[in-house]
Amino acid sequence: CGPWWAFSTSGALEGANFLATGKLETLSEQQLVDCDHECDSSEPDACDAGCNGGLMTTAFQYLLKSGGLEREQDYPYTGTDRGTCKFDKSKIAASVTNFTVVSTDEDQIAANLVKHGPLAIGINAVFMQTYIGGVSCPYICGRHLDHGVLLVGYGSSGYAPIRLKEKPYWLAENTW
Repeated sequence: CGPWWAFSTSGALEGANFLATGKLETLSEQQLVDCDHECDSSEPDACDAGCNGGLMTTAFQYLLKSGGLEREQDYPYTGTDRGTCKFDKSKIAASVTNFTVVSTDEDQIAANLVKHGPLAIGINAVFMQTYIGGVSCPYICGRHLDHGVLLVGYGSSGYAPIRLKEKPYWLAENTW
């Protein structure tokens, strides 16, 4: 099952909800997998499709329409998309009133991370297949985004083995 888009979306909402309420809730990725079938209005073939992938922007559109996410304990993760939607609006633990797509400018990304908490981001994950530790700093990074992760922090200097030197870095939480 490839619900990376659901994990990064729920993680971003968990962070925003914590900053707003002071309560750390573990939210349901399975609700997104089972219930979210939103499509990108500019690309009608780009729809959230459970274990077959999805987009964080359309997941947030779903959350705007549905009202939010239930807790993980109320709608647990199963690792499949064979179930039917069991969303219970009365059990919403965190809601979405708006969301913003952040520019690719790294200063803007850092500012939004500090102000709003964890960010659901798309990356090209080819380099992650051979990750060996430290700061990953590929020489070539494709522009095709094929994976979603949760951006949770950054630093000014971390050792990048492939470059044999210190480099600034982003800290991301992955879900595979």
